[in-house]
Amino acid sequence: KFKLNRAIILRMSNNPRFFFVLMSVATVLGIGNIWIYPYFSFKFTGLFFIPYLIALFLLGIPLLVLEFSIGQYFNKNIIDFFSSIKKWFSSIGWLMVFNAFIVMSFYAVLISWHIIYFFASFGLQWKNDAKSYFFNNVLQISNGFRSFTQFSLPVFIALIIAWLIVFFYIRKGFESMKRAVLITFPMLLVLIFLFLLYTLTLDNALAGVYYFLKPQFKSLLKLDVWLNAASLALVSLGISFGIMPALARKTEKGFIVGNSLIAVLFELLISTAIGFILFSILGFLSSKQGIGIDSLAFSDFSSGFIILPQALPLFYKPTLLSLLFFVLLATFFIFGTSTLAYSISHVFVHKFKTKHRNAAVIVCGFGFLAGLIFIIKPGLYIMDIVNHFVVYNILIAILFEALAIGWFFDIDKLSQHINQYSILKIGKLCKFIARYIAPLTIILL
Repeated sequence: KFKLNRAIILRMSNNPRFFFVLMSVATVLGIGNIWIYPYFSFKFTGLFFIPYLIALFLLGIPLLVLEFSIGQYFNKNIIDFFSSIKKWFSSIGWLMVFNAFIVMSFYAVLISWHIIYFFASFGLQWKNDAKSYFFNNVLQISNGFRSFTQFSLPVFIALIIAWLIVFFYIRKGFESMKRAVLITFPMLLVLIFLFLLYTLTLDNALAGVYYFLKPQFKSLLKLDVWLNAASLALVSLGISFGIMPALARKTEKGFIVGNSLIAVLFELLISTAIGFILFSILGFLSSKQGIGIDSLAFSDFSSGFIILPQALPLFYKPTLLSLLFFVLLATFFIFGTSTLAYSISHVFVHKFKTKHRNAAVIVCGFGFLAGLIFIIKPGLYIMDIVNHFVVYNILIAILFEALAIGWFFDIDKLSQHINQYSILKIGKLCKFIARYIAPLTIILL
């Protein structure tokens, strides 16, 4: 029995299709949402999953399929692919690389915050005043845009550790990525399952879950709900960063529709599970502090270090669960940062013939330097501005990608490739969406 199980594991670990699925799911989870979907479900309606699911099937999955087919059919890095359509279209590929670099840089800073809180869990150092601890002890934030030459030493040290972790993931390209993800991904699932079981048993947890799932049928008639669902479906799947074509190059042809469906299913399930965990904690915290859940719910990443830590000292075995909680949250950002870093290093390796380790050093080195702007005293304000405007950059990149593939390239080749290697023949549907639905939706957004 042991030999049989070992043989199965070895067979899976040597199966390119298995790693294609695993890496795609890790990418979607890393760049996807752990705050936004639960918050939108709370803000608009527990039925938000309906417009979100429709947006995923009408926009997200077809564009994901197209990106996978680009990587498999042309076997080129994203710069050379767009350059092959029209030479000056290479700027679309560079825009994708730029977006990946920006998001990667501030994701790494978020990892550094989790690293600090991991060590601060020994003694629960924030328990007296979580807000003051985050702003004054961790970020050491300034009052407005001033003190540009000063920075937080704890975050600086943690940022170095964060980039060492990312370097470990991408140092050998796809080979080191798949080994690291193979170890990390099961750990992530175990932690999600653990916290899902525990948080649902907390006092007043079901009241918090009710706020997360509370249906409001009238909300589905509001245009704002559908626009937010479409926007979230586009920016949460890792589209337009060059990651998906890079991953698709590493596997045998085919399985792109099935892989897209699996990735989206995991993204939706994990987002829902995180929503249960977060709102169970908020319901528990609401009962302990006598504060309404409405005033505790949040959508920005900084609030996760101000509100949620207030509940951790009240948990059973608070130090242990705090350690595991910040490992759980950090893992999402590690996946996101490392896959974005991999997509950039992939361009260095395949366009400029750089060795994997050298490309990893370049990407991590410049990523660390770019991250320094987010750890200076007014760094949180800068991060907030960048986080706001990078969404527009991502939508513009998806728009240009859809227009270039749909109108300036013989997209029928990709449609035939999709139909040839997939049970679901959606090649023509992907063509129609790339030409009409995606551009019109993005312009509306």
